[in-house]
Amino acid sequence: MVDEWGGTIAQLNMGAPLYDVAANGEIPTLADVGVVFGNSTSVRIITSHLESVLKYAGVELSREQMAETALAMLSGYWFLNLAELCIFFTRLKDGSCGQLVWGKSLNNQAVMVALSDFCKERREVIIRKETERIARAVEKGFSRTEDFAAGIVLGVQGIAVKRERAKADFNAFLEFFPCLPSGYDPIALWKAWGGDPDAINLLFGNNPPGVEAAAESVGRYLCDYNVYQARVKAKASL
Repeated sequence: MVDEWGGTIAQLNMGAPLYDVAANGEIPTLADVGVVFGNSTSVRIITSHLESVLKYAGVELSREQMAETALAMLSGYWFLNLAELCIFFTRLKDGSCGQLVWGKSLNNQAVMVALSDFCKERREVIIRKETERIARAVEKGFSRTEDFAAGIVLGVQGIAVKRERAKADFNAFLEFFPCLPSGYDPIALWKAWGGDPDAINLLFGNNPPGVEAAAESVGRYLCDYNVYQARVKAKASL
């Protein structure tokens, strides 16, 4: 897993554009890897990418700094899939993210800012893909359930009101997100989305991001998951 998805070779093999891989449910995320192989494998994949960037820039980083940076990435961006990671680290090398190396030091904060900007672009790509999909869905007469799932991302159909109701009531949460990923306690997902610190610690482990950032990450993940499941059902009905 680490050899296939980490480091320079994985970056070179990733020829697909962000549009093709963004929120692609067929590609495992860091969270998926953690569930199957353990979080240590997710950290090793990130570390392998970091090492390739450092070697490319001629910079050294202590093992402690490397581990801390990898853990920060895993904690805040566990929803990224492995192909998206390859694209991000390739951009670090080609200068698309600005200057990250000063002298012989890597600016860790600049790397995290670059990753945040990358995720904003990723979100824009996902929304554009869903907008295009909805246009096709209207022509083909997809079901109300599929349109509603897409509406979660696009913020239509009074989603704001339903979202707040879902945060306050578990049954409303199950209606708002009819598809939940296996391997996670539904109540823990609901509470974490609502900002409950204990539930966030349960999902993220010992190094969770801030409450607001964690809750937002859970919400994004659930949105992506439901849109993908709705898309699969729509394809199956054709």
